[in-house]
Amino acid sequence: MSHHGFTLIEIMIVIALIGILLSTGTLQFSDYIRKGAIERQTQELYSDLMLTRTLAVTQRTPMRVIVSPTVFTFVSSSLGGGVSSGSVTRVLSKPITWTGKGSSTEKQISFDERGIFNIDEIDEDKRKTTICVEPSFESAQYDSIVVLSTMIYLGKVAFGGECKSDNVTVK
Repeated sequence: MSHHGFTLIEIMIVIALIGILLSTGTLQFSDYIRKGAIERQTQELYSDLMLTRTLAVTQRTPMRVIVSPTVFTFVSSSLGGGVSSGSVTRVLSKPITWTGKGSSTEKQISFDERGIFNIDEIDEDKRKTTICVEPSFESAQYDSIVVLSTMIYLGKVAFGGECKSDNVTVK
């Protein structure tokens, strides 16, 4: 007597295998989404810093960026000391940290009319500052920005390392 079809055990094994594959895929997809968000925010901040530097050169006026853990504000230095109605603010989806001189809640990145990073705002020894976006996430290709007096680089913080330029691999 010939029986066609699957037994209950065969169907249960197939369903279990599908469940295992779906759970593994879901974990990898959530890591992919988080990694993409970190890289996107890092690249947006890099673009904004490059734009600010370019505007300082083309408009021949000092420009600055005010950085806090959740907000990035672009201000023309000719507008005065505080944030004015002419400034542009970007609310960040991922918190950022930085190194260099400055208070623990706010940092200013200033470019003069030649596009040179203001030396008074950076580490005396290193002559640079570093901005990091969740540097503890290992798989993101970019998670930091290193600002030198004349250059701005994207980078990757070593896994488990602090947000310091010595721990960043420039890409």
